[in-house]
Amino acid sequence: MSKRKLLPDKYLVIIYIALLAAGLVAIYGAQTIHEPNEPYFYNHLKLLLMMLVVNFIILIVPDFFDAIDRFMPAILIGTLLLLIAVLIFGISVEGSYAKRWLSIFGVFTIQPSEIAKITLVLYLSSVLANKGDKLKHVSNGLIPPLIILMLICLLIMFEPDSGTALLFALVGFSMFFYGGIPLRYLIVTGILLGVIFIIFIINTPYMKARVTSYLTPHTQSQEEMYQINRAKLAFNYGGIAGIPDEDIREVSTHLPAALTDFIFASIAQRHGFIGDIILLLLFFSFTIRGFIISSGIKDLFLKNISFGINIFISAQAYLNMMVATLMLPTTGMPLPFISYGRNALVVNMIMFAILLKITQRREE
Repeated sequence: MSKRKLLPDKYLVIIYIALLAAGLVAIYGAQTIHEPNEPYFYNHLKLLLMMLVVNFIILIVPDFFDAIDRFMPAILIGTLLLLIAVLIFGISVEGSYAKRWLSIFGVFTIQPSEIAKITLVLYLSSVLANKGDKLKHVSNGLIPPLIILMLICLLIMFEPDSGTALLFALVGFSMFFYGGIPLRYLIVTGILLGVIFIIFIINTPYMKARVTSYLTPHTQSQEEMYQINRAKLAFNYGGIAGIPDEDIREVSTHLPAALTDFIFASIAQRHGFIGDIILLLLFFSFTIRGFIISSGIKDLFLKNISFGINIFISAQAYLNMMVATLMLPTTGMPLPFISYGRNALVVNMIMFAILLKITQRREE
């Protein structure tokens, strides 16, 4: 089988364009209703166009994956240092308890946990490809990548950001399982992380409050249930096909986090059940196409990268939707490509560009 440079997978390109367009529509609508005096849409559009240029550069750069594999130790160390730095020097946004951002000379901020998404996928893909069967034995190489995964999860949990930490654990275990690691090792590690996670929630007031509000809503005050109740109203008012903007203004004055964590509920207001279903089908199409692409790749490094990116984007999307529809406690996790958020958009577009580049190298 020979490799030659091809055009990116056309179905994946169509899904990508559709998701980016859906994000623009969603942010414009949410800003119009909930934050009419803020330039969220303009900022999002400007960054999106800049990142499309970055996407193009990634697609044309030669030896891209060889360079990543070569510099993986430096990338990993740099990411871990950023995750540690945010615990010491991190800042929080207005209304948030967690310190998840680092200010760079007061000009812009970065979110290390977002950067760590790319790093984790690339690191585990490299380890799974290079160590092979050695990882099936604890003493011959499995412990270091498991420790790295647990360290990243714990550092993110201490920000604190339990939802993202759980997402990292889910993606890490999925990649290990996909890479052929025996299930018994993953179960033991999962139990250990689970115990740590439960202890951490119990001893972190705001996390405990989120879980309690979800499990026992009837015992909570109106203030504690405000976010959840507003999300319910958004879905109820939207109905099947949504309602006009002027009607939304009349019946619902405020939906907290309408441009970020609860943008799925905001979409329900304007576009109804139909709008949310279309978006869900878009992400489902991405998930399926991603699995098809992974299954057809012979190169283990690229195979694992494509799988990891697919799981990261898909799992985050479905978790966000489950939170917005009140199936899970609130996590502070944005909806990929749809929610407003500069760091998240940059990282998600880079990951998608990497996935598209992988489809250029498929074997014939």
